[in-house]
Amino acid sequence: MMQPAKRIIFGTLLVGLLTGCDSMFTEPPANDPESIFENLWTTFNEEYAPFEERNVNWQEVYRKYRPKVNSNTTDGELFKILSAMLEILNDGHVSLTAPNRDIFYSNKIKRDLVDNGLFNVSVLKSYLEHGYKEGAENSFIYGKIKNENLAYIYFDHVGQNFFKLSDFLNDYPDVLGYIIDLRHNQGGDFTYCLSEMGRLTDQKRLVFKSKTKNGKGEQDYDAWYEWYIYPKDNYVNKPIVVLTDRYTLSAGERTVMVLRSLPNVQILGDTTNGAHGTMIGRELANGWFYSLVPQKVKLSDNKSYEGVGLAPDIYIKNKQSGINMGIDDTLERAVEILR
Repeated sequence: MMQPAKRIIFGTLLVGLLTGCDSMFTEPPANDPESIFENLWTTFNEEYAPFEERNVNWQEVYRKYRPKVNSNTTDGELFKILSAMLEILNDGHVSLTAPNRDIFYSNKIKRDLVDNGLFNVSVLKSYLEHGYKEGAENSFIYGKIKNENLAYIYFDHVGQNFFKLSDFLNDYPDVLGYIIDLRHNQGGDFTYCLSEMGRLTDQKRLVFKSKTKNGKGEQDYDAWYEWYIYPKDNYVNKPIVVLTDRYTLSAGERTVMVLRSLPNVQILGDTTNGAHGTMIGRELANGWFYSLVPQKVKLSDNKSYEGVGLAPDIYIKNKQSGINMGIDDTLERAVEILR
């Protein structure tokens, strides 16, 4: 099975490099270890949004880690120091990338691949009737559950693969219900989900709201923007079970937010990752890259689940011993619910 470190799909990624048209008229940023540290810390201080939600005092972080860096700090030492500092955020959207080094993920689940083996694409395919459909690199998989009048679809990320949702609904109009699997969904571009979910609602529904940093000050944000889904094309009203796990993050989590706003949906599995906001990229003067989050998100209940994740209606987690034997307990429970 593909490991997360080998493939990165950024949730609503906006790449904002430090270079630009004005760079030819300004001094290039300093490339020494202390300047690199100051640049990264200051950018987070001015642009990162969910410090409060993640219970992090960034000034205290500076006082702890700044003394560790001096003019003689090596690249290896600096990478470790910056990684340790970013680890405090435990944010699924924060990473640090340097040549010839493993990508550092702030989030412990992604970094240590916690329970990564509890989801297996080959196992879930074994539950589908012959002739199921799939996209390149398992971008989507859908078909009918063996010996059941139920249809199943899996999305690896959120993008053009979501155009297949309408085909899926058209191919199985007479089933008792649907299973939408968002486990290990790596995120992507949420607008694809938003545009394709219209067939699952009969009315306008508030999903969540967001506000984004627009200045360097602590309270410099755009106004809250409300995100809705709207009815579109032929309405489908069937019971739906949505599967989630700790690797469901970013646009994948926003997709969960859409689905949980529907009255005919149950969420089954494990709590999602808890990384909801838009992610942006930055480059340091030494050529290293990092990512951060300039956005706050609140669900329709006006609460933030950043750093917490979206809890399922019914909690269940696969066992490694079961997966090794080709058993997906979470998927089987979804079948039982819909049956």
